Amino acid sequence: MVIDNFDRPSDDQLSALEQVDPNELGHHRHFGHSSPELRFMRTASSANIVGSALTVRIPPVDGTMVHKATELAEPGDVIVIQMDGHETNAPWGEVTTHAAVASGAQGVVIDGAVTDTAAIRDIDFPVFARARSNRTVYRLRQSLGGDINVPVQVGGAVVQPGDVAIGNEDGVVFVPQDEIDHVIEHYTGGDGAESEIIDRLYEGESLADISGANDRIAERDLS
Repeated sequence: MVIDNFDRPSDDQLSALEQVDPNELGHHRHFGHSSPELRFMRTASSANIVGSALTVRIPPVDGTMVHKATELAEPGDVIVIQMDGHETNAPWGEVTTHAAVASGAQGVVIDGAVTDTAAIRDIDFPVFARARSNRTVYRLRQSLGGDINVPVQVGGAVVQPGDVAIGNEDGVVFVPQDEIDHVIEHYTGGDGAESEIIDRLYEGESLADISGANDRIAERDLS
């Protein structure tokens, strides 16, 4: 099934989310984080991405829907591919990267493998994946199927079309579209709390005192 269009976040929302540190979200949100196995593949000078998720679900050896997704991608999209952790056949390489860049896509997240990483590095396109492989999906005479712009699961995170992918060197987190404004309100700009903690550490205070760890240990009589 191919769904051509879906509701995307506004440009203003995406611009505001560029000020959100995904690692800060990791302190407060328990859902939406991809597993550590899905990592930045060093295919760009920066791992930072913020974009609307264009979702794809494919059988492990058929890249038909990936090709279609590069056609449907719009500027600011991040293509998100579910292939159930299959790492043998890579659905993404140099040509698909050029196709995605030509459409304006910002990056790709693959619950599987990528190939042609040296060529992609020259293009400077962020790829998050489980593995590298020199074995690709096949160009089949008859497609085995797949879907575009349906709910998918990548790295343990459930992603809807139009959710926002926020990535950095440490991984990717997905923000549901109906929670974007909440995230912008609470997690942009920062309050300087960590900077204050670091200053106190160098002034001689203990992290265990600052965080309350010592109090909790004392309460449970663990010392």
